[in-house]
Amino acid sequence: MKKVRAPDLTPELIAQVLEMLDTWKGKLTWDLLLTAFETSCGHRYSRFTFAEYDEIAIAFSVRKEALRGNFSHSRGTPRDERIRAALAQAERATAKAKRLQVENDLLIEQFVTWAINAERRGVTLDMLNAPLPKPERDRSKGVR
Repeated sequence: MKKVRAPDLTPELIAQVLEMLDTWKGKLTWDLLLTAFETSCGHRYSRFTFAEYDEIAIAFSVRKEALRGNFSHSRGTPRDERIRAALAQAERATAKAKRLQVENDLLIEQFVTWAINAERRGVTLDMLNAPLPKPERDRSKGVR
């Protein structure tokens, strides 16, 4: 029986993985994530494929850390469904905010590296901030 190759990860599929990680409850391993994603989308990916994408690797690490520090509520779960839904929504938002903060910190670090490297090569701030040239219009369609 021939194995069918899973399609490349599109931005939509990556967003699905990130959403899954943001809402993950309980033990988190690469195998559990891959199995859950396979159940969701119907394709099996490898850990290495997911880890190739920085967004997924970062989100996995951040969520795993968050789950390690998770505490149990001494009062139990609220009885009111609306309160449980609001708490779940707040938890998802918090998880997403933590993930985005880590991504933002990495981008700032990368920007600083680029700025220092550009400065060392004589690229000025004015050169970096210069507006991009406007695209040339197709002259055959006529100018208005």
